Amino acid sequence: MNQRWLGLLLGAVLWSPAVLAHDFRAEKLVNGVKQARVVSYPATLSFTFTATNIHPTLDSILLTAMDPLLTACTLSPAPPLTVPVGGHVTYQCEFTIPTYEACIALGELDTNPSTPNEEVSFTNVFSISWDNGAAQDGVNVLCVQERIRECDDTVYISTASSTGGGLPSAPSHLFTFDPVAGTLSPLGDAGVPYNALAFNHIDGFLYAIAADGVNPPNFIRIDANGSAQVIAPVVSGAANSAVWAAGAVLGDGTYLGYESQSNHLVRINTTTGAVLSDVVVGTTLTFAVADFAVNPLSGLLYGFNGATQRVTVIDPVVGTFVDFLLPTEINGIRSVGNTMVSAIFSSAGQLFFYGTTNANNSLANTFYAVNLVTGAFTVVSNGPTTQFADGATCAFPPPPPAVRPPKVTRDHAFFGSNDAALRECLSKGPVELGGLGKVTSPEVALGVLWANPVISKRGEVRSEVESLKVKIARELLTATCNQRCFGTVAPEVAGLDIGQALGTLAKHNRSGSDKAVPLSKEGWKLDPLPAQARAVEPRY
Repeated sequence: MNQRWLGLLLGAVLWSPAVLAHDFRAEKLVNGVKQARVVSYPATLSFTFTATNIHPTLDSILLTAMDPLLTACTLSPAPPLTVPVGGHVTYQCEFTIPTYEACIALGELDTNPSTPNEEVSFTNVFSISWDNGAAQDGVNVLCVQERIRECDDTVYISTASSTGGGLPSAPSHLFTFDPVAGTLSPLGDAGVPYNALAFNHIDGFLYAIAADGVNPPNFIRIDANGSAQVIAPVVSGAANSAVWAAGAVLGDGTYLGYESQSNHLVRINTTTGAVLSDVVVGTTLTFAVADFAVNPLSGLLYGFNGATQRVTVIDPVVGTFVDFLLPTEINGIRSVGNTMVSAIFSSAGQLFFYGTTNANNSLANTFYAVNLVTGAFTVVSNGPTTQFADGATCAFPPPPPAVRPPKVTRDHAFFGSNDAALRECLSKGPVELGGLGKVTSPEVALGVLWANPVISKRGEVRSEVESLKVKIARELLTATCNQRCFGTVAPEVAGLDIGQALGTLAKHNRSGSDKAVPLSKEGWKLDPLPAQARAVEPRY
């Protein structure tokens, strides 16, 4: 993990004549401590500055209090001011660091020759002065590049732009992909074109290779904001003009990258960027994959061989490959001329591809589940068209200290639009809604989920109490379904008044909306219209 120190508001001191040197003591804290750690962005730091009169017998006059970084903050009461014996004046100010890059930009301003190590640090002085003296004090802030997120079934898709000549160009965009809805949600952009995306379960970052088909390629790390940091050049037998297509991370945390013009497969140390091995896989006539993924159960690579239109299995060490015996079929029809630009494995060993269709084999816009026995594809969902795209997810478990239970949640509209999810929820028995009744069938559940809090289906305007009952019933049902379908424990609301309970449940049911629906639920479909038609509105 890349960690760089920002020396904010320096620790050096400067004193005037010794006889008056102890009138004031300067003290500075950040978030209540001397050294703070920033691990997510934007981050708001709370700085506290204190000037204490330490003269044993006399009042002291504080003439100035300055901080070049925090010029936007108002110091009140403003100097000059008299501080009594044993007294102090304290100032507070908040400073926001919007991104990791902004944090590092502060560090790059450092001109302090006493910086204790070679890493980037930022020096800035909070100083106070009185008639014949001055003092300074400071704090340190450690800027840590933001990990992507917890290791779960979230599918990440990257896309790059294209030049007029068909080569990748900046910017590159990073998204999360919802396989149920078939939608992309943006995380951020990078100023380099990259491909061969892979998730590293060891450190929680994405890795890829930045290449534009002209300049030497670079191995890069990508954070939660989609920003890219160069680790090292990719030194291999491939030409600089090679376009790197496929990427994966093995169980030991090393990275595999594949380029499709001379078929080099390299293994890279993710910490140093050093190339550990370089082998050639087949020939351009026999082997053509746009992405591959590691099966966490076997450690082998799986991809779609465009040269043979078959699923193929690659040995990540020696680079040999074996195609499936049967040609790939998509929903029962033989695949012709297709390309799978993204490959991912779930932690359960399920293989998925994102790629083209027989109807249009030049545009990737379909998410497929793969039968690992026959190699047959089944359409899971349709998504947006992508170019120079790649996919990744976390297939291996993270190191033990990082293991956390998934906290996926969805709101009432999700369960009200997803027949498979609702049936799974109700398969575990009726849902008790306390004094509001019991949900015993999908039709009653849909009525609870789709009920209008303002007006009933019969056209009756609901009272304030009736409206609250409608709202809390659907949040109770939703919380129960989140627990039954995703294992996310519902909050305890017994003893709360109805307003407090409603707020607690609503917040809980939206708290995990950015977590991926497990890939094992790939058969779930969103279709609200039939659901609303079947709804039987309850009476509370």
